[in-house]
Amino acid sequence: MTQQKKPNFIIIGAMKAATTSLYTYLKQHQDVFMTSIKEPMFFNNFQKENDFKVHGRKTKKITTFEQYYPLFDAVKNEKAIGEASPAYISNEDCPSLIHKYLPETKIIAVLRQPVSRAYSNFLHTRRADREPIADFETAFNKEAERKAENWSPLYHYKGKGYYTEQLERYYNLFPKENIKVLLFEEVVKNPIETSQEIFEFLNVDSSFTPDTSKKANVSGTPKGLFGWLIMKLRYYNLIPNIQFSNYLPSFVIQFIFNSAYKKAKPLNTELKNRLTDTYYKEDILNLEKLIDRDLQHWLS
Repeated sequence: MTQQKKPNFIIIGAMKAATTSLYTYLKQHQDVFMTSIKEPMFFNNFQKENDFKVHGRKTKKITTFEQYYPLFDAVKNEKAIGEASPAYISNEDCPSLIHKYLPETKIIAVLRQPVSRAYSNFLHTRRADREPIADFETAFNKEAERKAENWSPLYHYKGKGYYTEQLERYYNLFPKENIKVLLFEEVVKNPIETSQEIFEFLNVDSSFTPDTSKKANVSGTPKGLFGWLIMKLRYYNLIPNIQFSNYLPSFVIQFIFNSAYKKAKPLNTELKNRLTDTYYKEDILNLEKLIDRDLQHWLS
């Protein structure tokens, strides 16, 4: 009888912290297997009927092991078997579920400055035509009201930035040596070095150099009729959910993106600093101690 193949590492998030880019880099390694579905989000939905409120069309969920384990059927001889579901980091149930069913798995987290992450999350949701509010700060401050009305965690722009409590849930269950924490800026500025650092963490050949030239999941807002059309096709799942960067040259992808989307308006510095000081300063200082990293640039 063939032994069931299971993941031995998971990228838990955070959302809009370059996890898609990291997924594409790791996927290139001959000894690393990544699921074809980039975000299974299985442990978020395990045995649950989360009837969350969303603006727009709901997506099909993976809720049972009978749906989850077949994602790894294509594993051949890869030593590192993984998936990437950015929603795992902020979900309170995921750490204990992952530990219960996959106690030996390694955990990878990528963290981004909380307000910058929230703004990118907001832009992503707007681009997908799922956020009805056009102003970021207004949507950011709507969280408590939306939680009370059972809105999806997709809209928890503020809450997803409290990384200390989120990571502590994992540190309380998994050995510290099995948890790797990276910063968004490291993945963006030094993608090759960061990928090789993860390869070493996963005990595969760390000298492998992935192609990091293609940008993945870049934020923008729809531009003109073509942008509106692309948005609607994605909204109704009429564009396949595949990683086009695996099949198309980077200049083609860039042309399509530039034609469909205009560059998003940068996050206002005064607003970023104010929201950081108001909501995240204490948490960032605590996070520094937890992961033993200097995060003063997040406070500047």
